[in-house]
Amino acid sequence: MKTVPGFSGKVTEDVLLAEHTTMGVGGPAPLLLEPSGAEDVKRVLRALNEIIVIGAGSNVLIGDAGVNAPVLKMVNGLKKESNTSSGSLKVGAGHRLPALVGAATEAGLSGLEWAVGVPGTVGGALVVNAGAFGSEIWEFVKTAEITLMNGETVTVAPDVVSWSYRAADFGVEKPYVITEVELGLLSGDRETIRGLIREYADRRKKTQPVGAASAGSFFKNPPDGEPAGKLVDDAGLKGVRCGGAVVSDVHANFIVNDGGARADEVYTLAEYVRRAVAERFAVELEYEVELIGPFNYLGDEAVESGRV
Repeated sequence: MKTVPGFSGKVTEDVLLAEHTTMGVGGPAPLLLEPSGAEDVKRVLRALNEIIVIGAGSNVLIGDAGVNAPVLKMVNGLKKESNTSSGSLKVGAGHRLPALVGAATEAGLSGLEWAVGVPGTVGGALVVNAGAFGSEIWEFVKTAEITLMNGETVTVAPDVVSWSYRAADFGVEKPYVITEVELGLLSGDRETIRGLIREYADRRKKTQPVGAASAGSFFKNPPDGEPAGKLVDDAGLKGVRCGGAVVSDVHANFIVNDGGARADEVYTLAEYVRRAVAERFAVELEYEVELIGPFNYLGDEAVESGRV
């Protein structure tokens, strides 16, 4: 395996990626690189021709066969934060969103309360324009620092990024890595902010399978009509399972690892759900979760019906 000259972060060979995803599935990778900071990211991009970038491992489904390329995990070494000015917070891309909500609260800054239960990192949130409860992360971005494949660093503002529902186009060639983000927030009363955080957290506990092993919302909400979760629910698919993968009976847009699930079981269940919704409602659900395959469809007979 090609080395990365000067890399000062953690390097692990022959890693099982199931241990680095919130779904708890995924095969091996030859190398896992955990950078200690932005300079390590530059070193990786200059040294390697191919990499796979993950954050906290949410919003991703990695195949049972794993990957052939090194994996760059953008978490521990990139979680700094600092107040740059009144109402502005600069954070490393590896900062987990719930921790960021806490940092903003302590600084008396409001706007990110909706992210309290979102399991990913700030960098990952920008890539997919994460959001909840009517808000999206790009509404609050002032600038983002991006490292390109040649190691060059550029700073972009929202007006040059094409962002939409669960998508953001930076106009640069992939792969690229977000290393730092500056957020523009509003000054607020800490107790009021904490109250809103508790409200959002309570709503999540009542409506989502909090604590279960999942990748988050599995399908995008269609641009018109009913949300994905309601379509799956109305199709009678809550409780349908394939091996250790099951459609949550709390929120139908979550597929959870009920214990020992394989990626092919998750994929088979997801494809079964997509086809069932298409047949019932003539709606083609799109994946919100990024699929890093290949995957094998195990057949309809592998799916145990939970229809009522």
